[in-house]
Amino acid sequence: MTSQQQTNQHGALTVQKKMTVIGLAALPIALAAYSNGISVHGISSVLTSGVFPIGFTLLSWGLAAKIGLKIRK
Repeated sequence: MTSQQQTNQHGALTVQKKMTVIGLAALPIALAAYSNGISVHGISSVLTSGVFPIGFTLLSWGLAAKIGLKIRK
């Protein structure tokens, strides 16, 4: 494998990891908007309405932060 191929492969993995971080960060917000009838006004109330939504949001954002910090190193 040449160095150019390795660089291209590394770049593709970095882009994929960045998209994973964005997806994990946006997932709870998208689900809250969907369950609220695609209304932006009630997203915060849906995300804080119980233990499961709060836990899911914190878990998703925590994983996104962990992956994001790993990418930066």
